Amino acid sequence: MTAKPSLRERIRNDEVVYGLIVKMPNQPLVEVAGYTGYDLVLIDTEHGQSDDSVLENHLRSARLAGLETLVRLGRNDPVLILRALDAGASGVILPHISTADQAALAVAASRYPPIGNRGLAVSTIAGHHGTMSLEAHLHTSERGSYVIAQAEDRDAYVNSAQVAAVPGLDAVWIGPSDLSMSMGYPGQPGHPEVASAIDTIAVNVAASGNAALCVIADDAEDAARWVERGARIILFNSTSVLSAALGGTVTNARRAVDEARTSSSIKRAAV
Repeated sequence: MTAKPSLRERIRNDEVVYGLIVKMPNQPLVEVAGYTGYDLVLIDTEHGQSDDSVLENHLRSARLAGLETLVRLGRNDPVLILRALDAGASGVILPHISTADQAALAVAASRYPPIGNRGLAVSTIAGHHGTMSLEAHLHTSERGSYVIAQAEDRDAYVNSAQVAAVPGLDAVWIGPSDLSMSMGYPGQPGHPEVASAIDTIAVNVAASGNAALCVIADDAEDAARWVERGARIILFNSTSVLSAALGGTVTNARRAVDEARTSSSIKRAAV
């Protein structure tokens, strides 16, 4: 039986993949994401809960639904990277990566020797609690262990070409909110200076021939524009998706009821 292509293999084949950003606890939403066509789920432990046991259960839900899993960590820490990968995550996302050295540290912590220096244990969830052979575990880890650096500071913009070229780095995710804050324009990603920085990062990453461009999209049209600019990982924030869907449902329901009542009143008046 042919193994399903990994996230890394799909990106290298120039596929576009779609992910949903979820904060814990929300295992049902993780599963729904898999059942409704998403390729991956991003579990955010930087701006959300980071309890290891809770994370493990969310990663299990993702596997149940056939999803790849990325864990956004609170900092670029080898111990946190190891724990996320041992818990079964497909890969990790590291915030505030502004230099090539910082990106190289993340890659090294994510990969086994001779590429990196990740500590080895097969007694983990990733090793199927010791029931997976070492050879199989190493093969699975090599196909996974995806590493994404977040470019969300002024220095990240300046150093984006060097960061994107780091061997073993799979993608660079542009963080417009923190970038705008770092540049002195909080909450203004559309400000000309911030927009120019975002453009520069996008161009440098897309031209790197190494790391894929990862972005967060507001809607389908925004996603299409980013794909045209070279993005291959498109993320949607679950809170934005849900608020739009929930708001649209109740708005449309009220409109339909009002129209039905108006029509009924007109019919009664005509009798």
